[in-house]
Amino acid sequence: MAKRISDEIISNICDENDIIDYVSQYVSLKKSGRDYSGLCPFHNEKTPSFHVSQEKQLFHCFGCGASGNLVQFVMRTENLDFVDALKLLADRAGIMIPEDDDFSNDDHEKKKRILAMNKYAARFFYNCLKDSGIGAKGQQYFQKRSIPWKTVTVFGLGYASEKRDMLLKYLMSKGFKAEEIVDAGLAVSRDGKIYDKFRDRVMFPIIDVRGNVIGFGGRILHDSKEINGYKIPKYLNSPETAVFDKGKNLFSLNLAKNAKSTEIILCEGYMDVISVYQAGIHNIVATLGTAITENQAKLMMRYATEILICYDSDEAGTKAALRAIDIINEVGGRSRVIRLKNAKDPDEYINKNGIEKFKETVKKAMPSTEFKISLIKKQYDLTDTDSKILFINEVVNVFVSIKDAVEVDAYMTKISEDTGISRDAIVSKYREKTSKGTYKRIPDKTEYQKKSAQRQRSAEKNNCVSSGLLEAEKRLLGLISQSKKLYKIAFTQIRAEEFSTPVYRHLADSIYNCYENGLVPEPAMILNSFNGEDISEASEVFYNLEIYSGDEATVRELLYTIKLERMNIRINSETNAAILAQLFTERQKLIDEKNTWEE
Repeated sequence: MAKRISDEIISNICDENDIIDYVSQYVSLKKSGRDYSGLCPFHNEKTPSFHVSQEKQLFHCFGCGASGNLVQFVMRTENLDFVDALKLLADRAGIMIPEDDDFSNDDHEKKKRILAMNKYAARFFYNCLKDSGIGAKGQQYFQKRSIPWKTVTVFGLGYASEKRDMLLKYLMSKGFKAEEIVDAGLAVSRDGKIYDKFRDRVMFPIIDVRGNVIGFGGRILHDSKEINGYKIPKYLNSPETAVFDKGKNLFSLNLAKNAKSTEIILCEGYMDVISVYQAGIHNIVATLGTAITENQAKLMMRYATEILICYDSDEAGTKAALRAIDIINEVGGRSRVIRLKNAKDPDEYINKNGIEKFKETVKKAMPSTEFKISLIKKQYDLTDTDSKILFINEVVNVFVSIKDAVEVDAYMTKISEDTGISRDAIVSKYREKTSKGTYKRIPDKTEYQKKSAQRQRSAEKNNCVSSGLLEAEKRLLGLISQSKKLYKIAFTQIRAEEFSTPVYRHLADSIYNCYENGLVPEPAMILNSFNGEDISEASEVFYNLEIYSGDEATVRELLYTIKLERMNIRINSETNAAILAQLFTERQKLIDEKNTWEE
């Protein structure tokens, strides 16, 4: 019997393999709006109709209907089954799929319990902050930082009491063992005693893009540098656990990804993110107390095409910005740098100058190469010949790290104009320093044959179901997959099993289950449960959602259309005169009800 690969491992494999990176081995992709497009590898065409969404991690061909996520792309291109496709991607990412049948179940259960503890802890900290007695210090801190309760709620902020074991006792009362709580990073064992890890701190829950609380950051509220011989850090983060790796996550990415911007602002602190977010800029994240990693850069690039670095303006912040530029460039990303004058960080800048000034500064963010050159230029007197030579040497080192030949060419021309050094001389110096290796060629693939003709949908697929009904159900599923608020309106009106096709019923069931279990539906993960031609039908639900408006009125209109179309189907198939009369009455009542809420 084949071993089932756990959902967590599948999720990790998908997280570590970017669809754009992989598909680019087979298709020459070009940016096209929010997506990438190219010639479809699954049928012959001269005009690109194959689209890939980095944000959704999905592909779709509007020509032949091929559609799905990265795993399904691998299955098609490599002619592999689901498990072997996962193994290929796991090997590519350096992830080991355990061979021990018991491992996945044990590991899955451990992660489930840690996530459950974190969820309880987040609510506990929030309720402590809300309590006028216990949370008074936390409330004062956020009031001093001009953080209203609305923002506290958005981020799920909280307060950890000064008492040694409040959270420990609370979690034990929920059925968790002390050792588990220590393993989750919520308690510590020291000198034979176990007590809360976070005490007298305002708390910042760290939430992944799937909506799971995976860890916490806490800021101390007292001034003591040391207690009982132990140093007290100003900021304290959760240790790495089975669900938390600080080098692979970002604070507030769960919110930033919904901003649907082509840019993500990267800053250093939790309060920077919160201050900017509540001022109306939502595409902002922060690292978790460490320098940016390649994994974090790749993660941001899934949701944006450019990263705007907004670090502290001191020397340490400048050095950190330079490191960030190199890491983003190394993984194929683009970056610019936001420079804040007369303020050490975004929080202070906004408090001093206001949000409009900050927005102007964001628009004027300096391209990363220009930023590097500006820092080098400050070190040299370009009216001096020897200084010019040293300056050119350093600037050429910057050029060597740039992968875009056009960018290198443009800056060579600019530096030549700025210094009076001939462009030929700068090019010569550049060639001295660049390696003469060539890019690895991608092996040619055998010609792809178009498989079965594209299946027909709507009325052709099922004569009893109208195309209008299927279109309304497709749009409804797409919209509720993006919004829990819209889902709450829909699920009271239509059950999962009431959708018209097996694919839509399966999708509805998956989306409903995600929300009912406190999770955010992930299209790429949901598609893993479909096979064959069903993949294309399911994938279309999630693709091109931007063409639909997503407000409550739209959902109600779609629900009305679904009810009306169903009623018409029943009328068209009914032969009994008495029943027909009743159905006509019900249809008119439905129409009248719509007229009342449209007035």
